[in-house]
Amino acid sequence: MHDVVVVGAGPTGCYAARELARLGYEVVVLEEHAEIGEPVHCTGIVGLEACRRFHIDPSCIESYLSSALFFSPKGQCFRVAAPEAQAAVVDRSRFDRLLGQQAISYGASFLLGTRVHRVVVDADRARVSGTVLGETIAFQSSLVIVATGADDAITQQLGLARRPGPMIAGAQLIAQTAQLDEVEIHFGRAVAPNGFAWAVPGNGHGCRVGLVCQGRARPLLRRFVTSLERRGAIRRNGAPMRCRAVPSGPRTPSFGDRTLVIGDAAGQVKVTTSGGIYYGLLGAEAAVRSADAALRNGDLTRQTLQRYEGRWLSRLAGEQRTGRFLRKMQSALSDGDMEALFWLARRTGLPRLLSRLPFDWHTSGVLALLWQCASGEPRLGRHQVVSTTIER
Repeated sequence: MHDVVVVGAGPTGCYAARELARLGYEVVVLEEHAEIGEPVHCTGIVGLEACRRFHIDPSCIESYLSSALFFSPKGQCFRVAAPEAQAAVVDRSRFDRLLGQQAISYGASFLLGTRVHRVVVDADRARVSGTVLGETIAFQSSLVIVATGADDAITQQLGLARRPGPMIAGAQLIAQTAQLDEVEIHFGRAVAPNGFAWAVPGNGHGCRVGLVCQGRARPLLRRFVTSLERRGAIRRNGAPMRCRAVPSGPRTPSFGDRTLVIGDAAGQVKVTTSGGIYYGLLGAEAAVRSADAALRNGDLTRQTLQRYEGRWLSRLAGEQRTGRFLRKMQSALSDGDMEALFWLARRTGLPRLLSRLPFDWHTSGVLALLWQCASGEPRLGRHQVVSTTIER
């Protein structure tokens, strides 16, 4: 019998496994894919705060970002920039593998190519069953950590992590960079309804082209890729398109008897950008703390494990509420409204006010921005610029 079974070997699952193994617990990680870090669904852009807090190895960083071009539905464009980098492009495959290797070095075990079908929680243990190479496998543990992503049958089976609203669709592929040398972010209902599209040069690792939207992401991404090709910005190289569901906010409850849910499965995402790396790692950090206390005390009831949800919501819930508010505002805008906003941004000091928003924490900055706009202060000159980029 193991102390902990982790289902899913993405960054949150590998991080939780590493930290719990480092604390001396017997941990096994079950991953449905044949390799850690594959396939890659994520653009992998994280703020420098995340890089520092979680000690992201420099070998995992492909490039640093300090500027971006924003495009309106009809092609209005303004460039935003900062004097120094605000975010990094992380090689997600390498990052995940490194976390997995570190977990193994502390004694965690990984079983790849394993699909988990069922988790049953008894009074004295949790039972996890699935298949690997067509053979049935079963594990028993004191605690199960579910790190399987947003579209998952295990959480539904357990009655956990209920959706707060409609899922967002995400799609991405890796193209070959041609004349694109700067991050681009595109808006418009024909491009990505109630969302946005992006192209991120990969510094020799290919160009990440993707979008998030409410609708059918695959045909929209094909159209967006074609538009970039016609401009000569990218060249398609036959790489497969990856599509996935993206949570639109916190999914609760994220705990149960002998069970914790982390990462995208718990909706631990930055709602404004649908980025899940940093917020997911913060959730995994809270899960490790709660799991350690519960395992040491031998009390893995939901009454004890609910402290985990309190920890991560106290850190993220406010930001996620702000993100949902901003997303609702965007959804209410027509393309004509968006054109007017771009016109205004190009002719006022709005970019300078936006530059004060931290990359990962928007609430305080948005409140300050609204206050200054209400006070009539944003007329600061049309050439001020802001750094902002896209995570995922």
